[in-house]
Amino acid sequence: MKFTASRLSSGNKFFPTEIFLESTGITIKIPGLFKGETKQFDFNHIASVEIDTPLLGFSTISIFAGGTQMTATGFTKAEVKQIKEGIEKGKSSMKNGTNTGGSSSSLADELKKLKDLADSGVITASEFEQQKNKILGN
Repeated sequence: MKFTASRLSSGNKFFPTEIFLESTGITIKIPGLFKGETKQFDFNHIASVEIDTPLLGFSTISIFAGGTQMTATGFTKAEVKQIKEGIEKGKSSMKNGTNTGGSSSSLADELKKLKDLADSGVITASEFEQQKNKILGN
């Protein structure tokens, strides 16, 4: 799921911040004119999530993981609550081992990447077969 900060908020006029809530983690992309910042956090590495929802104005979400903090502003109160709930659900499903949707799609993604590498000649057919068997557990 993709969340885009409002262009009316501070720091988001030209290049709004984007948050991608995925099945295995969250990606925060804070673009800039010459240099942007993108961080990806797996659910099992996220220590805590804090949200600041003022009475007036846009909300802020801060994610802490492995000594790293990433803060994004410019979202509505409903959006930051939805992001926080998504992170908490993702963390609990990773902890309980019920996050099978992410693992099967990432498995398919890995196999597709391997196939693309083989088709482009970066790896040989035998290397492709070895890596495929390794991914599939054969």
